Amino acid sequence: MGNPVCIDTDIIIDHLRGRFPGAKIFARVVTEDVPYTTSITRFELFCGANNTREKEIIEECLLGFKILPFDESSSNEAARIYRYLKQKGELIGMRDILISGIAMAYKLIIATNNIKEFRRIKGLSLWRE
Repeated sequence: MGNPVCIDTDIIIDHLRGRFPGAKIFARVVTEDVPYTTSITRFELFCGANNTREKEIIEECLLGFKILPFDESSSNEAARIYRYLKQKGELIGMRDILISGIAMAYKLIIATNNIKEFRRIKGLSLWRE
């Protein structure tokens, strides 16, 4: 198996909706790498679930993923990222900062279509084909 990769919310949503390029990235990561995601992504996905069936689909989609918590190390990283981006005047969404903090604390690559936002974070590894 390949590298441990943290799949961001947008990639999972693309997979669930059959949209490219996210669906292709999702398929590649889950078959060739080691898929992770975060408790923040799980939260975002379930916020969008409108009924029991959609919740079941999300649960099935996340089978085999290691769901990483927002813990002490992650919160330290996220706070560092927040301060860095704020100082530069380049803040991104708070949930993306939390996801990045988790990925950096666990030394994971992030697979996302949201390159514009995530590339602002110094030291964060982004997945590339």
